Amino acid sequence: MKPAFTATISTSEPHTLKVHVGGELTFGNAEDLDALIAEQLLRLPEVRDLFIDCADVAAVDSMGLSVLLMVKRRAQQANAQLHLDNRPARLERMLTLTGTYAHFTGQA
Repeated sequence: MKPAFTATISTSEPHTLKVHVGGELTFGNAEDLDALIAEQLLRLPEVRDLFIDCADVAAVDSMGLSVLLMVKRRAQQANAQLHLDNRPARLERMLTLTGTYAHFTGQA
């Protein structure tokens, strides 16, 4: 059985939005993350740091990566910095193979 997609929101500080993502960030559900982030950024215009904790992400496909790129654009449009925290090896590999690692991390 596939791990279900989960996303838990935390806003303990006024300028910080934390999202803990678990399960699969894939074709069947990645757009749910985009919709959730879009809603939260509209609801909380004071957010300046968006942290996505990826520790429990079990799988990422090209749609998942596409949504992460969309979330990055949304954050930039909202004047917020996106932080992809606790990236599992599979996500690190995908970012490296697709040439998007530096785009997400600011590191070469």
